[in-house]
Amino acid sequence: MLQSFLFKIKDRRRKQGRRYQQGYILLFSIFAILSGADSYRKIQAFIKTHYKTLDEIFDLNWKRMPAYTTIRAIIRGAASAEVEEQFRQYSDWLANSAEGKRFVAFDGKVLRGSFDHFQDQKAIQILSAFVTDSRIVLAHAEIAEKTNEIPTARELIVSLGLSGCIFTFDALHCQVKTLEVAKATGNEVIVQVKENQQTLFHDCQTTTDTRQPDAVYQEPLTKAHNRIESRRVKVFTDLVLRDSDKWHLVAAMVKVERRRRVLDTKTKRWQESDETAFYIATSVLDAEVFCQAIRRHWDIENGNHHVRDVTLGEDRSRIRDNPHLFAKLRSFALNILRANNVKNVSVELFENCMDLNRVLNYVGVG
Repeated sequence: MLQSFLFKIKDRRRKQGRRYQQGYILLFSIFAILSGADSYRKIQAFIKTHYKTLDEIFDLNWKRMPAYTTIRAIIRGAASAEVEEQFRQYSDWLANSAEGKRFVAFDGKVLRGSFDHFQDQKAIQILSAFVTDSRIVLAHAEIAEKTNEIPTARELIVSLGLSGCIFTFDALHCQVKTLEVAKATGNEVIVQVKENQQTLFHDCQTTTDTRQPDAVYQEPLTKAHNRIESRRVKVFTDLVLRDSDKWHLVAAMVKVERRRRVLDTKTKRWQESDETAFYIATSVLDAEVFCQAIRRHWDIENGNHHVRDVTLGEDRSRIRDNPHLFAKLRSFALNILRANNVKNVSVELFENCMDLNRVLNYVGVG
């Protein structure tokens, strides 16, 4: 299945001297990443180690192993737009085969090692759309150097072609235009409001202080990693909006009260903290659903960004020429793991490096 998508990416190299098909190099690179590879040299080592098995399955008949520089040149030369198109089609297929496609979180990430001072190149930023239920990355968009996440997110909303979804954003995207773009495409928005939106933030405070909530949900206590947390979510539809014409798409305000107790392992004492956050939404949902959507939004940090940086080595990668292409290959690999319900990615990669058949038998690969 994966192979059929990768081989649709046009090989733009001259036909003369093509010793290795681009599709196979991309495919084996994803296999290598699924086995712990985080560089071109390690991809080459993976292919060399498993060549006999790969040759039997894919009938390669290569006269010699590709050098890591050859692998690097082939990956760097792949058309980024075409790789992204096939990634989106493949990810959409995985997400449709998984349960749920309702909440989609948007968040940006910096490829920290991609800077190049000699070329006056800043680190590349990528915006991702992430299905919070299945933890599958649906799409990426490179953020141009002279812009930011906001216009890029709007373009991504349109290009995704989704409808009937609820998009969740952090406070950076609390913009009227973003709400309008989402509604125009048949989707809804939940976005956090912070004090930099002074009027709207005060309206949220006034609404929640002076109006009765339409619904309240008390989340059960959660205990993990020396931390106890609880959340109370209140939903309001009787709104105080001084700029009601400007924010006419806002259908509900949500107040989230978080109480956290963290154990200080040195003093053995619990430290308490309370936090209140406000959100606006373009549709009215049950308080429990709002709670789940807001909490799951941050899975894009814990279930995607953190795993990419710590386990897949994205933060320490020093790939500087078209680094977003290698990042897309990581996304292919991570989506396959999520579609196969892998919980501990680090352990899974270790086990994969000892047994190639584990990778070949994944749902979405064969």
